[in-house]
Amino acid sequence: MGFRNLAGWILASVDVLLTGIIVFWLVPDPAGFVTNEMGINAQTSQNPWAWALALVGAVLYSAYTVRSVPFVNDHKFEFSPLKLLGIWAAVASGIVEEIVFRKKLMDLAAGWELHPGWQVLISAAVFGTAHAAWILMSGEVKIAVPVVVSTTVLGGLLAVVYVVAGRNVLPAIVAHTLVNIAIEPWLVLAAVSGMFPGTGRTR
Repeated sequence: MGFRNLAGWILASVDVLLTGIIVFWLVPDPAGFVTNEMGINAQTSQNPWAWALALVGAVLYSAYTVRSVPFVNDHKFEFSPLKLLGIWAAVASGIVEEIVFRKKLMDLAAGWELHPGWQVLISAAVFGTAHAAWILMSGEVKIAVPVVVSTTVLGGLLAVVYVVAGRNVLPAIVAHTLVNIAIEPWLVLAAVSGMFPGTGRTR
C-alpha cells in the first residue's frame, strides 16, 4: 500500500470515528448539544477578544507548522481527494477535541476548584500528550519531544481562548479547525512516509 493510500485510510478511519462521536452526542439532544456543548448561542459574539486571540493563534500556529515541516509547506496548496479527507478530519477533530480537552476537561478541573491557570496547564499537558500518536505513525520516538511540545503550546493557547471567551468553546473549535485545515492531511502523510523533521527525510 502506498503512503498516500495509508494516510487516506488513517484519515478516513479518524473521520468515521469522530463523526460517530459527534452523532452520539448530538442525537439525544440536538439543540442542547449545539447551544451548550458547541457554544453556538447568544454568548458567541459577546467577546471579540476571544475571537481575535483564536484567529491570531490559528494563523501563527499554522505558519509555524508550515515553516517547520517542509513536506507540509510543499503541499499546502494541493487540493486532492486526500485533502478532502483532511478537511473532514479538521472539522470533526476540531469539534470533538475542543469539547473533550477544553470544555469537559477544564470544566471538570473547575469543579475541583482549581485556578483557571491550572486548568489551562492541565488541558495543555493532556492535549500535548495525546498527540504523541504522531510518534506511532512515524515509528520514530526521537520526534516525540518537538511534537508533544508544539501541541502542548497549541493546547495551552486554545485553553486560554476558552477562558477568555467566558468558557464558550466555539472560538477554540473554530481556531482548531482552521489550524487542521491548513496542515492536514499533509502532516499525517509526512508522518507515515518518514518525511517528518527528525526522521531523516524532509522531502
